[in-house]
Amino acid sequence: MYFKNILVALDGSDHAMKALELAAQLEDKFDSSLHILSVYRHYGHFESSHSLVRPREGMLPPDDALKQIAREIVEMGCSRAKELGATGIKGVVKRGKPSRVILDYVKEHPVDCIIMGKRGIGDGGGGLLGSVSNRVATLAPCTCITVK
Repeated sequence: MYFKNILVALDGSDHAMKALELAAQLEDKFDSSLHILSVYRHYGHFESSHSLVRPREGMLPPDDALKQIAREIVEMGCSRAKELGATGIKGVVKRGKPSRVILDYVKEHPVDCIIMGKRGIGDGGGGLLGSVSNRVATLAPCTCITVK
């Protein structure tokens, strides 16, 4: 099997970072392109207005703060992938429901393999409701690897 384009989904969790290490190894082995994607959840005006956390002067609104965190995760992932020998790296930040955004990204790009952590930061109810990794693995049209 040959992977020309590998997508690794990062949320900053330990499992996601292990997934990144595997993705970098495969990128090097197959001379692939490595897409590093971080997805942040969108907080609309309605949700923000009902939040107990109110931005103070000088603070970013929730959407902007989450986008910044996702950017930092991607930058950290790109740096780590380079340390591990990966060269064909593309970092991407998107907003939305993680499983849907990952699956849409695969539809829009020629991804042969998705690598992601088994459990992420927001996986509290994953056992009962179905986690992001389970949903992506079930619905993706390509090879999926989950890492513990």
